[in-house]
Formats: sequence, structure tokens, C-alpha cells
Amino acid sequence: MTAVIDIRELGDRPVDRECVAALVAACSPGSLRRRFMMGGPAEPGEIFRRYQRFLLAGPPGGVALLATSGGIPVGLLNFVAEVPGTAELGVLVADSWQRRGIASALSRWLWASGRWPEWTVRATVQAGNTGAEALLLRQGFRPVPAYERGERDFALVVPGWATMTSVMKEAVDDEDAARADRAERRAAGADPGRRGDRHAGRGRARRGAAGVPAALLPGR
Repeated sequence: MTAVIDIRELGDRPVDRECVAALVAACSPGSLRRRFMMGGPAEPGEIFRRYQRFLLAGPPGGVALLATSGGIPVGLLNFVAEVPGTAELGVLVADSWQRRGIASALSRWLWASGRWPEWTVRATVQAGNTGAEALLLRQGFRPVPAYERGERDFALVVPGWATMTSVMKEAVDDEDAARADRAERRAAGADPGRRGDRHAGRGRARRGAAGVPAALLPGR
């Protein structure tokens, strides 16, 4: 039976904080270390306490999207603005829901909203995280120079709503590398004047808002 996934925007209400805390608790230490690019112990309660502000960050600087199934939190997307026009993207998916389309569903909701045309969006993944890299490439992200060893940085200049929606429709549930590459080229070609990101990989450490790396976890 196919699970029904509901997606909604979060605020800073007690119920929203409880949902995010429950999602963090449903993630293994390994998933939390990958998400926050950290070494050593990863205790869910401490992770939530430390990064709560980032995980619940919403308008005007971005959006936090929660995916639930039967009322149970299964995934969270964070789109957090560093400065107007530039944002960090990160996704957290509960271990038992990884590779079941959760990150793809959250991403489709984000891009279909059409709220950030022409923004530069960045994401960081651990080197060798092929699932996360494939997800980013299917959305049109391009690799850019990375500052941290063992990490890979990606960037996307968001094209118009119609183009981005078309890219996501083409890429959904597509694990074929050739089609992922076509989706990447198509998004990059939506605005020929923006094929290169002149700010990518220059002059600043690759760390997201509030010092949190925007790492995209394995699984979709």
C-alpha cells in the first residue's frame, strides 16, 4: 500500500517544535552526523536543542516544510536565507523512511510554490553520498568548488516557476543517470546568462545559517 504523505509549512508553535523533535529522535546517530556534518556523539535531544532555531526557520528568510504520514513526522526540508537572494537547502528524513520519495516530495512542494525565482540555492553533502548527489542533480543543481575536505557543494540558480516545475516532473522517481544529467542541463539552460554562479565557492566558508551546514541526507 502506498503511504499518503502530507506536507505543511511550520512556524514556531509548540506543536511544530514537538513534531521536529520527534523527527530528530527518529533519526539514527549516523543520519544526524551526516545531516549536521559533525563528528562524535549525536544525541537527538542535544541536536534539537542546539539547532532548533535553524530547523524551524521560516518566513521571511525561508521556509521549513514538514512531511508526515498518518500524523507521524517523516521528513523535514529547511530552506534558509543567508542574505536576500541566497539560501541554504537541507533535508532530514527519518531512517525508516529514507529512499521512499520523501525528500523528492518536499522538494517538489518547494519549487512548485514559485516563491524564489532567480535565487541562488546551495546544498552540501558528504563526498560519496551518491543518493543525495543524484537528488540534487535531478533538480538542476551543479557542483561548485568546496571548502571542506570530504564534502561536495552544489548550487542552483532557481529558474522560472514553469521551467522548474517541468524539470521536477521530468526527474521524479527517475534513478537513471542520463536523465538526471538532462534535467541538470535543462535547468542550467533556462537562463543562459546564469550558467555560471559567480559567487559560488568564493570568499567565505561553506557553512549555513547559524553555523549549520546545509547537508542533504541520504534517501529521498
